[in-house]
Amino acid sequence: MKGKPTLKQLMEMTQLSRATIDRALNNRPGVHPRTRSAVDAALRQLDAGAPAHSTVPVAQRNYAFRLLAQAGDAFTEELMRCAAELEDDFAAAGTRLEVVNCVGVSDHDVAAQVSVAADEADGIAIICTNTAATTAALRKCMAVGKSVVTLVTDVDADARHTYVGVNNRAAGQSAAFLIGRHLQAHPSPDVAVVVATFSYTCHEDREIGFRSLIRQRFPNVNLVEVIKGADSGAATYEATRRFLDEHGKLDGIYNVAGGNEGLAAALREYSLAGQTVYVTHEVNRITEPLLRADAIDYLLTQDLRLMLRTAVEHLISACEARPVPAQAIIPIETYSRYSLY
Repeated sequence: MKGKPTLKQLMEMTQLSRATIDRALNNRPGVHPRTRSAVDAALRQLDAGAPAHSTVPVAQRNYAFRLLAQAGDAFTEELMRCAAELEDDFAAAGTRLEVVNCVGVSDHDVAAQVSVAADEADGIAIICTNTAATTAALRKCMAVGKSVVTLVTDVDADARHTYVGVNNRAAGQSAAFLIGRHLQAHPSPDVAVVVATFSYTCHEDREIGFRSLIRQRFPNVNLVEVIKGADSGAATYEATRRFLDEHGKLDGIYNVAGGNEGLAAALREYSLAGQTVYVTHEVNRITEPLLRADAIDYLLTQDLRLMLRTAVEHLISACEARPVPAQAIIPIETYSRYSLY
């Protein structure tokens, strides 16, 4: 009499872990429908007398993922360029990553995009604000077995499988170290921080890291203002001008957000370009020429290709109910005009 298929046989045929197969066999939550299909197919083959060493591809490794980018326009352009460069590599692995430009899109509209993606894609990578509308949509996405990965900026831990990006508090500390060391010999330098919105956890974490290290290491530095730049060049320009009209003196500035064209223009108008130590984030069509022209002193960034590859790997793992880390931290890269490639 033919015996019942064993877990070992199913593991050999599907290349899935014991825990994943157990979850699929016992109809536990969190197993992707394609993974269940692979286990069912292996059971049928074993019942029909197929040898255990024959393999059943898990979901044929053909996945369609969607990346929703609710970020600044220059950063999103660079992200889309990098995703296009990786398109052939992803396709060779049976994976497609579609990037949806959500620049300027409201939180409720981003949530609606998440709901659409939950119906049309196998998983979602997302850069978004950590707001109730978006996180609720992401939780629903996970509840129906879709994988969710956040990039650059995080959301509530129960609304995604993993976060992929730099440690943003450490990025803020890095900015504080650079500015603080430059101004260490100054008796009482004034420094400002530019933010867009604290709905982006990366902006909040960067400012917290910046403030904490300034207090610990550089007590001579005065943190005089938080400038609200709304992540746009025009808004950052106007907000910086208002600040400079009131304060005049500015020895250092850290921009955790976008709008760098407006910030640099305001500093030029007040003859502070090259005089004020200026640190910000990301290498793109706006920040690169400003760095080369000495308007920006340092750029903190990450390898976007590494970030996208890592995100896709974890999306696949979550689809196949394999373990994923709570966070996948990638290195912070620091550029001056002399080290920029």
